[in-house]
Amino acid sequence: MYNGQRLIKSAQPTETPWLRWVKRNEKLLIFGIIASTIGSIGSLILIGKIGWMSGIWLAFSGLVSFFYVVKVKGVNMREIPYIKIHLIAFSWITVLILFPALNEGIFSESLVWIAGAHYLYIVAVTIPFDIRDLKFDKGSQKTIPQVVGLRWAKVSSLGLLTIFSGVMIWQVPELKVNIVFHLAVIVQVLLTLFMNTSKGDVYCAGIIDGAIALLGISYFIL
Repeated sequence: MYNGQRLIKSAQPTETPWLRWVKRNEKLLIFGIIASTIGSIGSLILIGKIGWMSGIWLAFSGLVSFFYVVKVKGVNMREIPYIKIHLIAFSWITVLILFPALNEGIFSESLVWIAGAHYLYIVAVTIPFDIRDLKFDKGSQKTIPQVVGLRWAKVSSLGLLTIFSGVMIWQVPELKVNIVFHLAVIVQVLLTLFMNTSKGDVYCAGIIDGAIALLGISYFIL
C-alpha cells in the first residue's frame, strides 16, 4: 500500500526528491507492489480464518490508506486539517495490533493500553516527517509543526515517546531490563532532536523508518 501511495503521489504536480526517485524506479515499485500483494494474500490464507469484526477493521484500514492519497472532489484524506498524522497511526495500529488481536480473540484491557501506546509511538516518529514536509504541505492541512512550530513539535514527539515507554514498561514489566527496547526509544529521541527542515528523505524514510525495526527486535528478545 505504501508503494502504491508513492506511485499515486508521483503523478501529482507537487514534486519532492523522493517522488522524483519514485518516478525513476516505477517498474521496481510495481514489482514490489505485486510481490507484497501476493505475500499478503498468502498470509491471510495461512491464517485460515478472518472474523467479521477483524475483517471490517482491516478493510476500513485499507480504505483509509487508499483515500489517504486518492482525491475525491479534489481533496484526499491527508489534506483534511489536523488528521494526516492520525490516519497514519490508525493504519499502523489496525494492521499490526487490532486486526491480529480481534481475529484471534485475544482482545483485553492490557491490549488496549498497548495499542494506545503504539498509536502515540507512531505519531511521535511521524512528526519528523511532517517537519520535513513543512515546505511541501498546504498550510490548510494544519500538521503539528504547522500549528505549534518546529520546537514544540519536537517537544511533542519527545513527550509522546516518553509516555509510550512508560506505558509499555507498565504493561510489560520485562521491558524494564530490555536494553534493545530502551535503545530503540533513545535512538528515536536523538533522531527527533537532530531533525530540521533541511533533512531529506534518506534521514526520514531511511534512518527514522529503519530505526523502528529496533523496537520490533526488542519484542522478540523478551
